[in-house]
Amino acid sequence: MSRGAIFLMTAMRILLQLTGAAVLILSGVPVFASETLTPPGITLQVLGKGQGYDLGKQSAAALPRDRIAFADARGMTLYTHRNDPPGKSACTDACAKSWLPAVAPTDAQTGGAWSVVTRADGKRQWAYKDKPLYTYVKDVDPGSVGGNSPARFGARRKNGAGVFVGGGIRGAGAKGGAAEAPLPADWKVALAYPVTDIRMPAGFAVKEVADAAAFALVDWRGRTLYALDEPLPAPALDCQRPCAWQPAAAPQLAEAMGDFFVVGRDDGIKQWAYKGRALYTFAGDLAPGDANGTGAHPKLAVAAVAPLFMPAGVTLRRSLNQGYVLTTAQGMTLYRRDGYIFQSGGGHSLHRGQPPRPAVGRDIGTDAHCEGQCASEWHPLAAPADARPQGFWDVATRPDGTKQWVYQGYALWTYDGDKKPGDLNGNDTFMYAFSDLPHMHGAKAPLDFGTPMDGAPALYWAIAIP
Repeated sequence: MSRGAIFLMTAMRILLQLTGAAVLILSGVPVFASETLTPPGITLQVLGKGQGYDLGKQSAAALPRDRIAFADARGMTLYTHRNDPPGKSACTDACAKSWLPAVAPTDAQTGGAWSVVTRADGKRQWAYKDKPLYTYVKDVDPGSVGGNSPARFGARRKNGAGVFVGGGIRGAGAKGGAAEAPLPADWKVALAYPVTDIRMPAGFAVKEVADAAAFALVDWRGRTLYALDEPLPAPALDCQRPCAWQPAAAPQLAEAMGDFFVVGRDDGIKQWAYKGRALYTFAGDLAPGDANGTGAHPKLAVAAVAPLFMPAGVTLRRSLNQGYVLTTAQGMTLYRRDGYIFQSGGGHSLHRGQPPRPAVGRDIGTDAHCEGQCASEWHPLAAPADARPQGFWDVATRPDGTKQWVYQGYALWTYDGDKKPGDLNGNDTFMYAFSDLPHMHGAKAPLDFGTPMDGAPALYWAIAIP
């Protein structure tokens, strides 16, 4: 048996010991950041196609998340102006009619990269890394850039301004839509990702590690890196042999860069360290985005540089067959109500087989189209009356005036059919919404919740994945 196979078996043995027959609660504190990436009132939005308007395409299960922008509480993209001096807004008069200051409340939580500047008219404005932030009046939908709504990538429909965009069969790209307008000169999207302000040696990157709810360091394979909570020189790991934890090996001629530097080990291997903490990989992480090493060693945690907001009472737990899922503090699985077209492929029941499509979640909203027994078994995840949107989380107001947590566009629910922590009994429960009449093709679907469907549609319950 190869050494790699032994490492993997050891890693999986550790996971089984940790998870037992049910779940593992996410533990371990992010090492390199003490505050969440966004303060209350500032959200995160995937730009362009990542919003998921192109519901019917076979590629719907592989949505791009290559650009994630800071946004206001409505989900509108935030921008910076090149001509603004640090800590001051130079956009006034005519400029301020198109570029609206991102107004900060009187109780705005500042700190880290976030601050508040006072404008000439006395208004308080959010600033990120001393650059004042703005929204653009031509943006009408979350995920818009420079007035270009991501709705143009889907089937023909009205955007947030009531203008028809998109078109083509199953939302075939931008066919039938208007050409993309360029972003006005001197303006730049305030991007949360990709992270570009960390100097890194070749082979390192900062990626979205969903299983850790953070942007974290990864190696050249995209595998998550973990940092040892011990100052250098780091002692040898207390680890069963063969050890599932491997040092992030550095080339013999590697040199320090930024906060990265190289340390020598007693076994002759040179190892990368970041901000005074030695870095490791975990053999149980099989794909980019995995963080299965969380909790597997008491002194190793994901090398997170920007943890993401998580509401009180919500956590991440690892299931035995679906990876990490969002749960209540009591371990009960959280679900989203989603839309599906049967002819579109997808990866239902597979680990991360059907990622969130925020545009679809927003169309469905808090109306699960769930009546009778269904309505008695599914319950909204309540949010406090004073809850604010933050990060990937939003707050919806239900018809009765109560608040419900929304994650990446989807209202969240619990299911009475789950009897104990770790149960996923509601996953992939479908409600069909089509007729068996042969002449149905081309007719309006019996179920209409806003997202155009040109095939046999359905609503279904799916586990909420980070």
